Amino acid sequence: MHGARSRKVYNSCMDIEDLSTTQIILLALLVSFVTSIATGIVTVSLLAQAPASVTNTVNQIVERTVETVLPATDSKPSVTIKETTVVVKEEDLITKSISESFAKTARVYGGVATSSSIVGLAAVTSLGVISDSSVVDGDHLITVGGVSAVYSVQAEYPEIGVALLVPKDTKESLKGGFMVGATDSLKLGQTAIGLLSVTNERVQIGAVSSRTPLVDVTKKDKTVVGVRTIDTNIAGTLVPGTPLVNIFGDFIGISTYMTPAGSFVSASDIALLFTAPAATSTPAR
Repeated sequence: MHGARSRKVYNSCMDIEDLSTTQIILLALLVSFVTSIATGIVTVSLLAQAPASVTNTVNQIVERTVETVLPATDSKPSVTIKETTVVVKEEDLITKSISESFAKTARVYGGVATSSSIVGLAAVTSLGVISDSSVVDGDHLITVGGVSAVYSVQAEYPEIGVALLVPKDTKESLKGGFMVGATDSLKLGQTAIGLLSVTNERVQIGAVSSRTPLVDVTKKDKTVVGVRTIDTNIAGTLVPGTPLVNIFGDFIGISTYMTPAGSFVSASDIALLFTAPAATSTPAR
């Protein structure tokens, strides 16, 4: 009785040699599928426990593997380019802006020698050096980093407390300078950075709270420019001529004796005052 039962169970189990070709192929696929799943689970588990340096290397390998060269129909190779979105943190932009802006912020001496005292700060631009008109008069030594040059006051607008200085000798003009940012593009709440000191690289970070009309200024060519202030929550006493920049390092304002605490004269409005009007041509008849 027991032997008959064993033979019955044995006969019900199919030997692998009795499998057909199709069944063998399906069995191989099943084993391969189960093996791949197991391998994936083990790999993920190992990567989760691996150090960050290892995972970074694996990610770089995966990114480079995606960029493959594919054959084209015209027998010429075509390259598949993988676009990657780079996320830049605002903190990184701010620190970069501060570092680059200090290289464009000048110290203004009361005389033409380093033995004289520093009377204020200034922003170096393509127009010249812009500073507080209350601390400049005549010739002044201007230094940026380790470079010095003597500049003279070319024009000033006391009603907004701004003066433009140009090099006394054009061969000694300071290179580079700020890009002037447009006041109209500023948004309320946008980050603003006051460069309070060049000597010890001190800054204050605040936000734009408003853009307020200051005064209408008439230029020598009789055109009128409405000058505004950029109001911020930057507190404390500011050095005359303190530049205000945005997170991209653009020059957007400057502190003068005519602005209340935390306010800066709009740099783009100042640029309009010191920029010559565009020449107009009479059409030929």
